[in-house]
Amino acid sequence: MISQNKEVANTIIPWCIRNEPQVIDNKMIKACIDDMAKPDEAGRLLREEGIPLDEIYTIRLEFKKILRIDHLWVLKSLTQLSLNNNFIEKIENLESLIHLKELNLSFNKIAAIENLDELVNLEVINLFQNKITKIENLQNQTELIILSIGNNLIQNKDNVLYFRGFKYLKSLNLAGNPCAEEDTFRLYIAAVLPVLDYYEYIFITKEEREGGQDIFEALLREIHEAEYQANIIKLKKEKELADAKIHSLSFVEYLGSSYLFDSMFEDDVEGNTFLLMDDVQPLYDEFREEFVKNCIELFEFGQEQYAIRQAEMKQYQDTVEKAKKEGQLQSIEMMEAFLEKKNYIFYTITKLSKDFEKELISEDVYYDSVGEIAEQFNSDLQAIWKNAMKFEVTIFGQMEDVNQTFELSLTDLTNIFIEHAQGTFTYLRNLENLYFDNVSEIAFKILANEELLDMLYPQELKEV
Repeated sequence: MISQNKEVANTIIPWCIRNEPQVIDNKMIKACIDDMAKPDEAGRLLREEGIPLDEIYTIRLEFKKILRIDHLWVLKSLTQLSLNNNFIEKIENLESLIHLKELNLSFNKIAAIENLDELVNLEVINLFQNKITKIENLQNQTELIILSIGNNLIQNKDNVLYFRGFKYLKSLNLAGNPCAEEDTFRLYIAAVLPVLDYYEYIFITKEEREGGQDIFEALLREIHEAEYQANIIKLKKEKELADAKIHSLSFVEYLGSSYLFDSMFEDDVEGNTFLLMDDVQPLYDEFREEFVKNCIELFEFGQEQYAIRQAEMKQYQDTVEKAKKEGQLQSIEMMEAFLEKKNYIFYTITKLSKDFEKELISEDVYYDSVGEIAEQFNSDLQAIWKNAMKFEVTIFGQMEDVNQTFELSLTDLTNIFIEHAQGTFTYLRNLENLYFDNVSEIAFKILANEELLDMLYPQELKEV
């Protein structure tokens, strides 16, 4: 009996090892690539020599009980990846596969769409039969054409509104989700996703589109209005960012409007809750008005100072450019004068040489004359070198004075702006402290009367 149990154990244990969940590793990838090679002689040679990993464009890691995605960064050229029918619980470690166009993660245990930000070239995504509850984190997949996300746990049908900005999406499948159980869901899809051609791989007819638009007419109006308002906000933010880029040169970005003040309260839940107290809203409005007014004053001052600095820089650049041109002209005049003398000397020596060849002058006269001319040439050359050096020293001294003057002027302008900005922000900080002192005073008065607090104020204020 004991020997029989050992024999059974020896057969069962290896089977368990082979079937326990796995993590993708180099060994699995290599085995899969080898399996992809054709079973002929060419395939055998290819397996022996080894297939270059950067030449792998498609890989299928299916039915391998994979629990965790890993090591796929070695396949940098991959365009198609199949990981369906595994135990994968999380989308991860795919960011290096930037050329990927098709991703199949169907029949897994994935709970959330995530970590796909870098895969901007994805055209086909298959997430069928998972545990996803929400459509999200696909904003970078602007090239998406086909998405299958059926047999998941998506409850809210309004999740599909996420795709209204996807101009290339042509095929969508949500069958098997709780949100898709309504009889009119297909018509809803046809109405709210006008760019879509296929739902559940069946062509959306003109009649279905028109029928959906009739049924959901009121909803479509709400959607269009919400998108219109969102677009206004988007354009406003884009303009603020563009203006900020320009205004950053004058160091007053975001100060020409209420942006700074609004951003202070945007995520301040408690600060906004205090507005529910009596007498706080007028204080807030007064605080906001004074705060924004000072921001705008600093913005306008910064713009003025920027214009002054630009004028100062232009004047400096013009002065430098003028000095360079004057220096070039004077140098040219000096060189031309020297070249004129040089040409005359060369002409004289040439004439002496010819006269000597013709025996019109003696050898002594020739060498004495050439010596005198050479001495004069060296003297002229030394003179022009001295003049050039004297001129360089003069120019250098002038530029030193210009640079010092410019540096002092720019330092003064910078200090003026910094002092003004520091004064403004000190005042703004005092304004803020005064506002919250006043709010605290009102809050303590309310706290002193718990009965009044319970009667007149909502729960969120009580919690604060």
